[in-house]
Amino acid sequence: MSTLRRKPEDEPAYLWTGEFADPVLEDNYLRASWDEIHSRLGAVLIAVYVFTSWMVFDFITLGFSWSFVALSAGRLVALGSILLALKFFRAPGDQRYFMFCAILTQALVAIIAPLSLMLGEVDFAAALLSIVVILFAFYIGVPTRLTTNLALSSLLCIGFVAVTPSLGEVSAITMLEICVLFAVVNAIGVEMVRAANRLRRNGFTTLLRQQELYDELKREVGVRQEAEQAVRATEESFQSIFYAAPLPISLIDPATFRVMQANMAALQLFDVEDEDVSGLDVRQLFQENDLPARLDRLVLKGRAGAPVELGMKRMDGEPIHVLVSAAIVHFQGRRAMLLGLQDVTARRREAEALRDARDQATAASRSKSEFLANMSHELRTPLNAIIGFSEALERELFGPVGNPRYREYAEDIHNSGVHLLSLINDILDLSKIEAGHFKLHEDETDLDHVVQSAMRIVRHRAQQANIDLACNLPDPSLVVVADERALKQVLINLVSNAVKFSPDGGEISISGQLASEYLRISVTDRGCGISKDDIPRALTPFTQLDGSLSRQHEGTGLGLPLAKHLTELHGGVLTIESEIGQGTTVHIELPLSRVVTREEPKGVAAY
Repeated sequence: MSTLRRKPEDEPAYLWTGEFADPVLEDNYLRASWDEIHSRLGAVLIAVYVFTSWMVFDFITLGFSWSFVALSAGRLVALGSILLALKFFRAPGDQRYFMFCAILTQALVAIIAPLSLMLGEVDFAAALLSIVVILFAFYIGVPTRLTTNLALSSLLCIGFVAVTPSLGEVSAITMLEICVLFAVVNAIGVEMVRAANRLRRNGFTTLLRQQELYDELKREVGVRQEAEQAVRATEESFQSIFYAAPLPISLIDPATFRVMQANMAALQLFDVEDEDVSGLDVRQLFQENDLPARLDRLVLKGRAGAPVELGMKRMDGEPIHVLVSAAIVHFQGRRAMLLGLQDVTARRREAEALRDARDQATAASRSKSEFLANMSHELRTPLNAIIGFSEALERELFGPVGNPRYREYAEDIHNSGVHLLSLINDILDLSKIEAGHFKLHEDETDLDHVVQSAMRIVRHRAQQANIDLACNLPDPSLVVVADERALKQVLINLVSNAVKFSPDGGEISISGQLASEYLRISVTDRGCGISKDDIPRALTPFTQLDGSLSRQHEGTGLGLPLAKHLTELHGGVLTIESEIGQGTTVHIELPLSRVVTREEPKGVAAY
């Protein structure tokens, strides 16, 4: 068996019959389970006796005829074959002869049983029942291989089907039912044998692994015995190191959980006097109900196991948290449990404080997002009224307002309301995104249409600042799957930002390029630019790079962060390339999977 040891994680391969695929392993299993195989065939002996005694009924129905003599001789040979196997082939080395005798007995039963039923004119129902019983006996009792059992059982079924017409008038439907019955019985027998074979061999492999563990345990015991001798030889050195160790260490009797020894660090940790430590039950210092089981698991982990944090208390009742490591050692000729302790009470409290702070920060952020969303909804309603009424006054829909200044004031109110509404919409969108409530309404949309719509909205502001807008998109136009409103909002924010920071008479270009993995839309200006260190700040909500009270550019700092979030919701990436005094380029890279038309653009080089 030692030559067959395998690592516990190596599972042996099995044949469809449930036997080992490795012939050497299978042969060793048969040798190891020889007594069981021998006894299983012995259990079939009673059935063979009954089979042999059936010659009495053959004599009654056939008389002393050649048929009776042939059937009786076959029955006696079957009985003699099984007796020969049981009486003379007892050793595992006789396995081949033993199996031959078992197969011979099965074969004789499979041949003689249908012939005896036919010649004896046995009732059809009784004959069918006899054959079914014999089939189950083959599969359950006879310890031959499954392929042999299946072949001989099939032979028995074919023989019975062949003699069925002589047992009575049987219709074609009944013959078909008999065939189905035999198929079911054989299938059940095969599955039973397969399951039993696999179960027995699993038990065999388990025994092999237990043998491995036993041998390893023996080796470990030998190593520990050598270690004991070394420890006894250096016990004085051990004692000095033990007491001088800076970390708390104690030796516990694993049977009674009483302290055998403890160093000074352990005494100080639990506020115990040296004279009170002897015989102290360590369980009263732990807050664990299943302390023995926990320590046993720690010991089983050995050196590879990490320390476990347990709740403890000092002698004055003050609770503390300690990392505990455990190992079994031999001390003064007997087993002892060595406990290594590390006080982590302060670290535990810091972790709890940090966790509470994190929870509070998360709750505050959630409350902020919900507050902004709710307030934005509340503010939009009166703003819509202000914008509508001011627009009516500005256009004098219900007649002249009289003084021209009133119309100017109405225009100022309208522009301020529209500006404030756009800011509130930005805050609402950003709050929805942070709260995870912003949902895209995606559909196929023309990229040129989205870009031109965004440019129309920003063009008036650009013309007021004497800035030209240029567009260079792929030809033919691309169709993308996106939320048209969100994508338009991204472009409006980027182009508006570029207009805000571009000098008088400057130019802003919007270009598109189709690469092998993504669609890139770029917005480029020749404005003041952003330093590389300030780019992360520019993508932070409510951040203005020009943070002084006298800053030149208006805004809340939501344009770029909102554009970044909306791009990421589409599965894309927003990046910024900029240099001070050279201008800024913002790239929107959308996955290529969002592009519906993928013809090679004309006049635009892919990179």
